[in-house]
Amino acid sequence: MANSQNQNRGTLTLLLVLLIASLGANFYQWKNHSETVVMHGNEVDSLSTAKQNIQRELESVSMDLENYRGIAENLDSLLNTEKDKVAMQEAKIKKLLAGGKEYNKIKKELESELAVLRKLRDEALEKIDVLMAENERLKAENSDLNSQVTNLSEQKNLLEGKVATASQLKVEYVKVNSFKKRSGGKYAESVLAKRTNKIESCFTLMDNKVAGTGDKMIYLVITAPNGQTLMGYTKAEFKDANGSMVESTASQKVNYTGDKQDLCLSFENDERILEPGTYVINVYAENVLVHQSNYILK
Repeated sequence: MANSQNQNRGTLTLLLVLLIASLGANFYQWKNHSETVVMHGNEVDSLSTAKQNIQRELESVSMDLENYRGIAENLDSLLNTEKDKVAMQEAKIKKLLAGGKEYNKIKKELESELAVLRKLRDEALEKIDVLMAENERLKAENSDLNSQVTNLSEQKNLLEGKVATASQLKVEYVKVNSFKKRSGGKYAESVLAKRTNKIESCFTLMDNKVAGTGDKMIYLVITAPNGQTLMGYTKAEFKDANGSMVESTASQKVNYTGDKQDLCLSFENDERILEPGTYVINVYAENVLVHQSNYILK
């Protein structure tokens, strides 16, 4: 009887031991499985993050280059060439990502291709930097050249203006007189409009060695108090320095030698048609107004 009880207790102890061992084994397997699931989940998350980082880097490289487009034509041409190289490298990287292989198996290959892509970007940026610096230098040189051309043009115009001013004929010692015509054809001075047949302007054409010699046209324009130009026997029409047409009272072609010459131009009419008032006396030398004064007939 005692032996049978001892045997039952031994069997029960053995069963308890086996049960505890089974529970321990199951717990170990459950824990190990859980850790495997977590590790796998971490690997999936890591792969997704890595792919996102690679995609962002691909976009960043393209944006780094596109930021310089539109600045200059030669820069756009360079960008097109460099972008083609970058696009080929990007295509290789995207093909690796889409190949179905595990990330860990292609990780080194991806890192190698990304290194090539970064190198292409850095080389392109270096070329862009050099080209932009060259463009700025050329722009500065062109600006300096334009400034020099402008200065030369201004100096040329100034010199031409000085030459034109220096070569312009001048008149001095202008004297205006009015005359009445007597029955014998002789003239006598008169200050009364109703008695006047002739208004004469005499002056000296001054010496000028810069003006050049040859034929020079001298014009006299006498404007009556009513605003009308008096028309003499040698009246003529010409364009003044401003391009406006001017009717002259009298004109004379002078063979200018560069020395002083005395001249007289006049309005003359057998009939006494003048009215009292202020007459404006203008003298033009080679179409340029060189003298203006007033003369009063009573």
